[in-house]
Amino acid sequence: MRYLIIIVIGITLFSALSIPNAYAVFHREDFLITNIGLKNGVPFMELQGQPGRSFSVGGGDENYYAYTFVTDKGIFAATVALDEDGEKPSYGVDRFDIKEFQIGECVNHMTATGESNFSGKLAEYIPKEIIFTNVSKAYALQIIADDPDDDCETGEHIYKIFSSK
Repeated sequence: MRYLIIIVIGITLFSALSIPNAYAVFHREDFLITNIGLKNGVPFMELQGQPGRSFSVGGGDENYYAYTFVTDKGIFAATVALDEDGEKPSYGVDRFDIKEFQIGECVNHMTATGESNFSGKLAEYIPKEIIFTNVSKAYALQIIADDPDDDCETGEHIYKIFSSK
């Protein structure tokens, strides 16, 4: 009986460690920026992995990833979050008002009218009404939402800066 219990515990531990969690979709290389630029007015960043592939399940709608471009027209992002059903990624765009790119910094929002595009190793913000002429910096960020307060009316903060270029 003792050996049976040890075998069952061993099999359980082996299964838990060897079978990947289908909901924990995170690949660090999806956030490591290798190049940035502007092609035909479209800000892009090239990454080591596949941007848009990773998404966070643990934080639900209070947690998302932002492939962020600092441009001559402001700060814009192609975003990846968990969909409403909590099963797959949802893609979008945002325009941020961020005073400084640092951990804990408040993230405020402005109107964004573009589209996100994730293809191969590229993340792009495709503008609809704005013509960009410069991308000076790019960041791969994780943003979390907390309760709004006097210091940050959105309650959203930069939680992690994976890379910048």
